[in-house]
Amino acid sequence: MTTATATSNKNLFWDSVEKTESGYVPGDPIIINGKLLTNKAENFRNEMFRSCTTIERFAAECFMTPPKRVLDLGAGIGANTRPMAKRGAHVTAIDSSKELLQIFANQCVADGCPKENIRLRHGDITIMKSYGENFKLVVAVDILSYITPKDLHLTMEKIQKCLADKGILIGTIFTTDTDPTMRIFMGKMGAHFYEGGKKFTEQLLTKSGFSVEKLEAREEGGFRFKAVKVSTEEESS
Repeated sequence: MTTATATSNKNLFWDSVEKTESGYVPGDPIIINGKLLTNKAENFRNEMFRSCTTIERFAAECFMTPPKRVLDLGAGIGANTRPMAKRGAHVTAIDSSKELLQIFANQCVADGCPKENIRLRHGDITIMKSYGENFKLVVAVDILSYITPKDLHLTMEKIQKCLADKGILIGTIFTTDTDPTMRIFMGKMGAHFYEGGKKFTEQLLTKSGFSVEKLEAREEGGFRFKAVKVSTEEESS
């Protein structure tokens, strides 16, 4: 394949990503199977993020011997990275909610995390120019599907750039093969669902400068992945 062809295919991929539609309207009610869950989607979504204690399995694999420098994007209350900080990792946690970051900080105190192991940054990851540099691990669990499709390409580029060579990315993505009821519900909460299932997820990673190490279907739909940043030498070869 020529360089021009590869570039064209890459552009076509990102063009298709940007066409993915959203079903999220913050002020709308959420009605599933005729049952009213909430009068306002935004309130229900915020409550979901406040109470989210789910630990992604690939992140849990790092708990006992975490990398030295970790970045948690869309950190929420920190379920996936607080255990790493407690065991010596220096965790930078970014979230657009000050409330969630405060819960993160309070829970760190309760967990006995050394204060110097945590750095909290409030902001929108789609607007930030950079997340930092030389991280050994980036955790992006249940965040990539919640940013607008037009921002996904640049976000993946910034993730790739902030990692050290051979750095690891752990994350999740929703795809259209998710259970229909779950898809309707999560869509109204702001999630985007991408066409292509496993193949899409592989392309998302490889076209962003990663090699796929692990890729598994999630029980709730979509995929979890563990990927490694391709080194500068490998990219140019």
